[in-house]
Amino acid sequence: MSGAVHRALVRLPADARGVTRVEVDEVPTPRLDPGDVLLAPVTVGVCGTDWQILRGLRHDPSRVLGHEGVARVIEAGDTGLPTGSLVTVNPTHPGDPSFLLGHNLPGLWAERTRVPATAVRGGLVLPVPEGAERSGVAALAEPLASVLYGLEIGLGTTRPAALVVWGDGIVGRLARDAWQRELPGLRTLLVGHGADAVDPHAPGLPDLLAELPAPVGVVIATPRTGTRQALTAVDRHVRGALVVDVHAGLPPGPVALSAGELDVAALRADNCGGEPRPPRVHHFDRPTGSLSLYGHRGVSGAHLRRAVELLVTGQEEPPGSVVLTHEVDLSGAADLVNSVLSSARRVVDGRRVLKTAIRIGGGDDGRG
Repeated sequence: MSGAVHRALVRLPADARGVTRVEVDEVPTPRLDPGDVLLAPVTVGVCGTDWQILRGLRHDPSRVLGHEGVARVIEAGDTGLPTGSLVTVNPTHPGDPSFLLGHNLPGLWAERTRVPATAVRGGLVLPVPEGAERSGVAALAEPLASVLYGLEIGLGTTRPAALVVWGDGIVGRLARDAWQRELPGLRTLLVGHGADAVDPHAPGLPDLLAELPAPVGVVIATPRTGTRQALTAVDRHVRGALVVDVHAGLPPGPVALSAGELDVAALRADNCGGEPRPPRVHHFDRPTGSLSLYGHRGVSGAHLRRAVELLVTGQEEPPGSVVLTHEVDLSGAADLVNSVLSSARRVVDGRRVLKTAIRIGGGDDGRG
């Protein structure tokens, strides 16, 4: 591949606020070391974490983002992966922090992506069935897998009488639907900015939280900047047993809760990529009831395969255009990303931007 180049959506140096822009540019196609795999992304997603990186809220170094999507194998060496086969990549290695696709390694927002041997050996390149390259599957499989992971841990802790989902973006809406399918009739309160949600600053929200029957399950799926507010609000106003999935990230350091000063970021990271088994859930006493707290980083291959299966077969019914709001090519992705970053509102073409799918390849041979 010496001298070869490919197109990628590349982020530019950040401005004084830490916010960047992106552009489509030609970049060198990487050489492969033994055990590496070269992929041609077909359809990829834009994640909330990507927006945080672009806004300077995270300091991940990769110039090419993207950790959600489906690709075709272009070069596989002796890995056993068939050339031309359709795969997805689990972006988080539970035992190798040097592999975090689209964060510290070039990601999937490109016509070619190298996956290093450590990830291939770790089983992070997962074959998927034809049909998984469809926009709704490719862009939603990783967030749905993350929701399934959180649901699995939560149901192993308690069966809630009510559920609070704080954050009405992609993960929040997928989580609400997954919990309601698992527990039909579950009383659910969605907190967010959509028409079907209660605004987090609404004066009546504390009363709504206090009226929920215990035990109360909570999924915090806010942007990174809203996690502390959500956690402290449910801790303050919910009475009785409280089980919280801190799905969203947050900065390290103590968070003042009624159970004490807790380093929630460290507790959240205790589960990674499906390990350990059983998952860790931390239990505390609080004046108005117990607090069980958990979170996770990444997902296991089993979670990702299950999410793809549900989406491909239609067993999972995501709320359509409410979640997958935009589909673009690489050039259109640059326009959309830059438009959102330059505006205070996440609105493009008259629609709120939730999940965006980027079509990169044609889906037949990965070279489209």
